[in-house]
Amino acid sequence: MNLKQKDIKFRPVLLGATLVLLISSVSKTIYPARDPEKIIGPDICGICHKSEVVAWRETTHFKNNELHRRPEAKQIASKLRIRRIKRESLCQTCHFTTQAKGRRPRAIAGVSCESCHGAAADWIHIHSDYGGGQATRETETAEHKKMRMGQTAKTGMIRPDQPYLIAENCYQCHTVPQEELVNKTGHPAGSAFELVAWLGGEVRHNFFMCDGKENREAPGDLDEANHKRVLYVVGRMLDLEYGLRGLAKATAAGTYTEAMKQRTMNAMEKLKEIQGKSQAVAPIVGEMLDETGKVKLAPNNAAELTAAAEKVKAIAQQFVAKHDGSRLADLDVLIPGKDQYKGKVYGQ
Repeated sequence: MNLKQKDIKFRPVLLGATLVLLISSVSKTIYPARDPEKIIGPDICGICHKSEVVAWRETTHFKNNELHRRPEAKQIASKLRIRRIKRESLCQTCHFTTQAKGRRPRAIAGVSCESCHGAAADWIHIHSDYGGGQATRETETAEHKKMRMGQTAKTGMIRPDQPYLIAENCYQCHTVPQEELVNKTGHPAGSAFELVAWLGGEVRHNFFMCDGKENREAPGDLDEANHKRVLYVVGRMLDLEYGLRGLAKATAAGTYTEAMKQRTMNAMEKLKEIQGKSQAVAPIVGEMLDETGKVKLAPNNAAELTAAAEKVKAIAQQFVAKHDGSRLADLDVLIPGKDQYKGKVYGQ
C-alpha cells in the first residue's frame, strides 16, 4: 500500500452541456481522520476484533455499501447529475469508507471502523503492541501503556474513551453542511441525532474488555453510568457546535438555512435544561450559551458563526477534560433510557 500523500489533480469531465472538474486522485477532505491514503479497511480490523465486525455487519452503517442501489439515493444523485454514487466524493465522504486505489479513492465498504476511529495505517501496529515479545494487555506496564496511548493519539487513532473526538466524527456526517445538496435534491439536512441513544443502540460494539462475550454500554473499563452522562452533555454541546457550523455555510433563506437554524436553537434549549439540572456543569454551559447568544443566526454570517462554533468547541473540550461523569448524576432524568436507543443492540 502506498501511504504517501498524493498531489491533488483535476480531470475535466463533460456531463451533458456542463464542464465540471472532478478530483481524480486522493486529496485531504474536511474530515482528515478518514484520509483514503491511510485507510486499511475493515477486514484488517476484523482479524483481531471479530465480535465487533460481526456486530457491525448488522448495522445501517454496514448496509450503506448498498446505498447506490436505493431509489431515493438515485433520485438525489440524478438531481445533481451524478451518475456513479460510489465514485462521487460528495457521497463518499459520509456514506462510504474510501481507500486510495489508482487515480481516485474507491468505496470499499459502508461506514466502517476507520470512519469513526480514524484511518489506521499509521497506528494499527502501535495500538496492539503491549510491549513486544510475549507481553499482553494484562501484563503491559503502566509506562508502556502511557507511551502507546500517546503514540496512537499522535498517529490518528480515535479511541472510545475520547468522547469529544468520537462525537465529532458522528456530527460531521449526521449534520449535512451542504446547502445546494439539501435545497436542490431534498436530501435531509441532518439526523435527529442524540449521542447516547445512537451509540447505545445498533452501533454499539464494546466487546474488547470482555473477550468478545459481552457488548457493554461503556467501552474499556469506564463506568457505564458516568460514561453516559458525559456522552449526553458532549452530544448536546456538539449539536450546538455543528448547528452553528452548518448555518455558517448558509447563503440564502431556504430549507437548509431553516434546518440549521432550528438545530442550533433546539441545541440551546437542551443545554438550558442541562444548565438548570446540574450545578456542576451550569457555569461552563452558561458560557457556551452566552457566546452563542451574541451571534446572529442568519445566512451570510460565516465569520461570526464559525468563530462562535470554535468557542463552543473549546468549551466542550474543557468539559471533557474536567468531568468524568461522577458529579453529573442530576442529569440522569434527561438521559434517554434503553427503550429509546436507536436500533437493536447486537447480542441482546
